[in-house]
Formats: sequence, structure tokens, C-alpha cells
Amino acid sequence: MRLLLIGLTGCLLSCSGMPPASVQPERPIDPTPAVLALSDSILAAAGDRDAERFAAYFSDHPGFRYLINAKQIESPAALRTAFDAMLRRQQDFRPEWQSRAVQVLTPEVAVLTGTFSTQARRVNGDEWTASGAVTFVALKELDRWRVVNWHTSE
Repeated sequence: MRLLLIGLTGCLLSCSGMPPASVQPERPIDPTPAVLALSDSILAAAGDRDAERFAAYFSDHPGFRYLINAKQIESPAALRTAFDAMLRRQQDFRPEWQSRAVQVLTPEVAVLTGTFSTQARRVNGDEWTASGAVTFVALKELDRWRVVNWHTSE
């Protein structure tokens, strides 16, 4: 009798439309670690003075914009050219994040806001420092995160 009750209970549960307790709904993956890693990679490419790698972290999306103070750059190719020209004037370039926060809008879109500082030395030996704020919008494109919109204020 006991086996019959156990069997009927199992049948009722499986026929009720209720998912088994072992089946959990999928949770969206939190993109925060990926967006922070993207921001680290961008600054690492800048510190390595690698304009090609730097520009590769930016999207070819039609809405792409890179704003630095009052200057607007409208494509990753133009960004690579401008960044390469700037880096050629530098003998040493060391940017670093001071603070960062990620706001997740969807599993495929996030906004990073942060502050940075840069220590650098020009080819002529002059040293300079800069600090400022960055806001960027990151999109997940296929299997990687890229920046579609960047704004720096120094």
C-alpha cells in the first residue's frame, strides 16, 4: 500500500505541470565582471601604447561615438588614427582606474562610470598628469563585449 501511495504521489506531481524541484529557471549572467575586464583591457592597451588593440575594443555599431572633452570621433578606425598620433608623442603612458561602477541595463547592455588618472612622459622628456571621468556604454556583440559610446572629461 505504501509503495502504491508513493507511486501515485509521484505521478500526480509529474502530471500537474509543476517542474521538478531540480529544474531551476535560468538566471541571466551578470555582465559586471566582463565589463570591468573590458575596461581593464582598454587601459592596458593604452598603457602598452597599442592603438590597434585599443581600437579593437570599440564597436563598429552605427551609433558609435567617442567623445573626449569637446572632440568627437565617429568610428573605431578614426579613433585608432587619433590615438596612434597621440601615443607617438608619448615616451611613457600609464593610465589607471581610480574608481569604477557598472550599471547593468540588460544582460547585453551595461554602463560603466569611473574616474582615472594618467602619468605620462612625452618624447621630449616633459612629464604630465591627467585625471578625469569616463562613462561608456558596452554592448555584448556575439561572444564579446565592446564599447559603443565613450565619453571622457578631464
